[in-house]
Amino acid sequence: MSRLEQTSRFIFLRNIIREYYSKRPLEEPSELHKREIALESLEDGAYIRHLSFPYMHILYDYITKVKTPMHLYYSSALYSTPDASRMEDKGWEGSELMFDIDADKYPGCGNKVWICPVSGDVYASEVDKCPRGEKPVEYSSLSWDCIVRAWQDISTLVDILSTEFGFHGVRVYFSGNRGFHLKVHDSTVFDLSREARRAIADYVSCEGLNKEEIFPVYRGFVIFIPPEYGLRRRVLEIASRMGIVVKKEIRGIRGVEAFSVEHLDEVLAKTCIQVDKAVTMDPTRLSRFGNSLNMKAGLRVVEIDLNKGLDGLDYFSFSPFKGSIRVKSLVTGDFEALGARIFLKRGEVYKLDAPIGIYLVLKNVVLPLEYSDLEVGL
Repeated sequence: MSRLEQTSRFIFLRNIIREYYSKRPLEEPSELHKREIALESLEDGAYIRHLSFPYMHILYDYITKVKTPMHLYYSSALYSTPDASRMEDKGWEGSELMFDIDADKYPGCGNKVWICPVSGDVYASEVDKCPRGEKPVEYSSLSWDCIVRAWQDISTLVDILSTEFGFHGVRVYFSGNRGFHLKVHDSTVFDLSREARRAIADYVSCEGLNKEEIFPVYRGFVIFIPPEYGLRRRVLEIASRMGIVVKKEIRGIRGVEAFSVEHLDEVLAKTCIQVDKAVTMDPTRLSRFGNSLNMKAGLRVVEIDLNKGLDGLDYFSFSPFKGSIRVKSLVTGDFEALGARIFLKRGEVYKLDAPIGIYLVLKNVVLPLEYSDLEVGL
């Protein structure tokens, strides 16, 4: 990409990002003045931390006039001095509990190709170096079906945290790219240590599970005597949905439910939730602002209604960009973008729906040419 093309891309992104934030869409976290604020700057690609803003209007001035955020974060922790440059000087007062589930971890999800932005070559497998010496750019795509699979896991996680731990203030956000963030804003979690947070992550993922102790076996069957609770309840429910549970009378006890021990590992795989433990156990973790832009994909970070789930939603539901843009392709190839299949030929000009065009601009696949038909909403 030439210097002129890089400038054109920069101006385009700066304009649409600043216009979006000028509408003041952000969800204000509680006790903003005690949160560390961080962002990745469009202007220089720098990751800027240890910022602090007592009021939202001052933050808006900063991100619309000083540094344009590709990504915008606040700390899950509350600090007495959030802008201190050393963590030990911040004065930690407590942290929300966080979980992260990405959809590209599932089998068949997260397809990748590698693009050479100068030559325009596209490779199905990773290459170390492009023909003209530049570093290849990784392009990943994710079907909406994979997002739905992640939602199923996050729904189970909500049930575990609410029912088995009794936590309140559980909120789930689409990350704006490839998965979900779950935040527990409950006073009972604020002072949890790293070890306690790790233990919670271990529990939901069944890490270190003593199967023999928790799931006793009698004559080849895992035995349950309803009502069950916790992990045993969930395992029995999954096994029942799989149609493998049978009724038994064991040693005079009627109403016993059981399934063959041969199915236990399969049932546990459907029951246990694999979370990013590094996120959960870290009390200083940063979190994306609700309604901020995730400029890996050009989509908003949006809270999901736990009662409605993903009904009626798709990738386009999370884009604030409407209309269309004209772009020039930098590569030749067949690409999946936000659920759509796009064939591009290097040097050709295309008119694309705004969310898809912006997604491809961010992936360095196309160059924006003209965007008078683009509308920036909320």
